[in-house]
Amino acid sequence: MGGGPEDQLRGPFEQLLARVAAAWGEGVVCTGEAPLPGRLGRPDYAVHRNGLLAGYVELKAPGTGANAARFKGRDRAQFKRFSTIPNLLYTDGNEWALYRGGERAGRIVRLSGDVAGEGRQAGAGEDARAVEPLLRDFLSWEPVLPLDRGGRIDLADFAALLAPLCRMLRDDVTDALADSRSPLVQLAGDWRQLLFPDATDEQLADAYAQTVAFALLLGRSEGADPLTLDSAVAALAAQHNLLSRALQVLTDPGARGEMTASLDLLLRVVSVVPSALLAGPRDPWLYFYEDFLAAYDPKLRKDAGAYYTPVEVVRRRCGWSTTSSSTGCAGRSVSPTPAW
Repeated sequence: MGGGPEDQLRGPFEQLLARVAAAWGEGVVCTGEAPLPGRLGRPDYAVHRNGLLAGYVELKAPGTGANAARFKGRDRAQFKRFSTIPNLLYTDGNEWALYRGGERAGRIVRLSGDVAGEGRQAGAGEDARAVEPLLRDFLSWEPVLPLDRGGRIDLADFAALLAPLCRMLRDDVTDALADSRSPLVQLAGDWRQLLFPDATDEQLADAYAQTVAFALLLGRSEGADPLTLDSAVAALAAQHNLLSRALQVLTDPGARGEMTASLDLLLRVVSVVPSALLAGPRDPWLYFYEDFLAAYDPKLRKDAGAYYTPVEVVRRRCGWSTTSSSTGCAGRSVSPTPAW
């Protein structure tokens, strides 16, 4: 097998996960991600359990370890990018560790031998017993909606959950726009010509990420179930045709291949939001975009003047009805979706 030292672990890792899944009677699919030359890249594997995204796996060269606190150089920069991922398994074959949102979950498990010199003989029986609960924990992950004491979704906490995934998508787009070979470069050119003639790559990446994130939320509220990119496009078509077309263009197969991890994570998290909740009374969602911007990019929130104007004040100023979805004329108000 060619490639770097970590590539030597691919075959053994895939075999291990297949055997573990078979032993547990689980439907686990481990999909390798193609590397993106010259970029920080994406995790080596996406792992699906029973058809749903469970998490990601990053393989490191034997000897690198799985203790992120000791990473240096590119490994450190890559871990910072991946710290957004809510369920990420790191291993160099010898050490195994699980990270959630950049924090280690549990202890680091280390084999008694060395895979570089001993191969499959590096792991003893006690090693298997130590790794098993870590793998079970990894495969059992599911996104959990933050709820308040009344059992309602806590919008501020949900904004804090969604914002880092949107930042990850923005960073992926930023990286892609710096690569002249990326399909997103042509897409950015079209966007500039049609909508944002003076936008920088940074501004385009931000607009891209926010548009996709909120289109998925709106698609979910319009009944996309199960939530996929195609079902969101279809659900938006009737009442939000422009946004439907935008989502379809922004996530066409060429663009989608540049950011599979961040897109799939957004889909997985938004899919657990009950569509009936999103389709309910609009007033709580007027607060949501302010909360989202505060978690996503506080400077952008300040520059955009995205601060919430109380609903009662807006109604008095504008004659705004309870069925309206935007604060309209208020000077420093926030609408439930960003102004793309």
